[in-house]
Amino acid sequence: MKQVLILISILLLISGCNNSSLKQQLIEIDSITFQDGDTKALELLDKIKPEIIDDEECLAYYWLLKMRTEIRLQKEINSIDPLEITIKFYKNKDKGKLARAYGYKSHILEGKGDLKGASTALKEAELLVRNDKKEAPLANMIYLSLARINYEAKEFNLALDYGAKSLRYAYLLDNHTNIAFSLLNILMCYHSIGNQDSTSYYIKRCIPLIHNLPESLRPNFYVNIGNILIDTDIKQAEDYLNKSVTTNPNAFAYRGLARIYYKKGEREKALEMWQKALQTDNLYLKTEILQALYNSQQEEGDYKEASQTAMQIAELKDSIAQKEKDEDIRGLQEQFEQEQKRKAERHLYYVTVSAISVFLLIAITAAAYLLYNNTKGKKKLAETIQHLEGYRNRLKVMEQEGKTDSKEVERLNQKIAELQAKQGALLQNGRERYEEIEQGGTTLRWSRNDFTDCIEFYRTVDAAFVTHMEQDYRHLSSKYIFFALMEHLGKTDEELQHIMAISQNTIRSYRSRINNALIITT
Repeated sequence: MKQVLILISILLLISGCNNSSLKQQLIEIDSITFQDGDTKALELLDKIKPEIIDDEECLAYYWLLKMRTEIRLQKEINSIDPLEITIKFYKNKDKGKLARAYGYKSHILEGKGDLKGASTALKEAELLVRNDKKEAPLANMIYLSLARINYEAKEFNLALDYGAKSLRYAYLLDNHTNIAFSLLNILMCYHSIGNQDSTSYYIKRCIPLIHNLPESLRPNFYVNIGNILIDTDIKQAEDYLNKSVTTNPNAFAYRGLARIYYKKGEREKALEMWQKALQTDNLYLKTEILQALYNSQQEEGDYKEASQTAMQIAELKDSIAQKEKDEDIRGLQEQFEQEQKRKAERHLYYVTVSAISVFLLIAITAAAYLLYNNTKGKKKLAETIQHLEGYRNRLKVMEQEGKTDSKEVERLNQKIAELQAKQGALLQNGRERYEEIEQGGTTLRWSRNDFTDCIEFYRTVDAAFVTHMEQDYRHLSSKYIFFALMEHLGKTDEELQHIMAISQNTIRSYRSRINNALIITT
């Protein structure tokens, strides 16, 4: 028995020595990436076989370094499973390493087109480094990525918010590369919402920084700025786009050159560029290119080709609408923020209750709080009752017409019950948002709840219209119903662009999505 115990002790000692040695080796590899480059680090990491690592910390550290190095070297990564090992270990142990693991996970998912998963991972990382001065460089990269993902998802107001945060961090760190990318994100957002003054301002700030960037990063600036300048400085735009194609051929540059050639009357060259640009996987870009091609075919009188192109456009718009519905990047981020807010509120509640219980003030505080809410609730209840009269009047008309068993009556009764159960705050916010639009305001900084509240308020004005949009159309989000509401109120395309901060192309996309959602009955 004594010999067995001695043998076990020796094995444990050997294992401890091996783990200690491996951890030190990983620390040295971690430092190598900053000294001699990532290629050497990857060579050393490849010599380590993860399947024989029996220490959880070493395995988590190994995969963190392996994923980081492969991302930097632009290697193809097929799975995020190794990072899940890292994330599981570092939770509640090392915020810095955990935040980096989430960042690498986001990068991989974004590359696979999973914007929803990428956004979730970035929000987890943001939560870990928020207000941590030591992690300012990481926060800078997180906000840059969030700005880019929200721009790709057409959530321009969120992209602007994150772009401003990344710019502040970039200036704080005096990181000229990140300053340039932050400025690029911001100017692209302003261009997308049609704010030409701000676009021009940020272009002037961005262009002088390009020549100081590494050559590998410049094409991204050439292509974006080149596309924007087409309508104001076509010669400079063509120079920038040709530079981009020369160093890094891409669909956005081809799309821009096609526009230029088309403007100059060089139709064959334009067609050649369009065909190259159509090789992209970006659904939004492909739709835009096909629309330009369709317009050209119409002008040329090639109606057969134009008809086929129109069918492709319709199919792509359906795919885009489904993709936006599935991803709901804004909703996902808002849900994440609300969940974190609820966690913080719960924590604060427990701390507050504990402190108050010590001083025997909890009863007084609760009583005062209930009294305040009771008074406030009565006032809002009166407002709710006033708005419910519209529904009740409609029900009376239907009863007079003998339609007491119709589905609409059942629907109206259900909505009355729901409104009675809701607090007046919802209707109050909806009324304020509705009046804001009527006074010439915009939805640029509205949340998803603001759209929902505005529609709920309008239900008290015209219940039939809102019910029609909910019953006769499939799965329309509150933003699409709001768009239909604005058209119902007679808003022009110009007014719609201002109200919703969208382009004419987006207006067409909204209409197509709504039309396609109509339930056709026979």
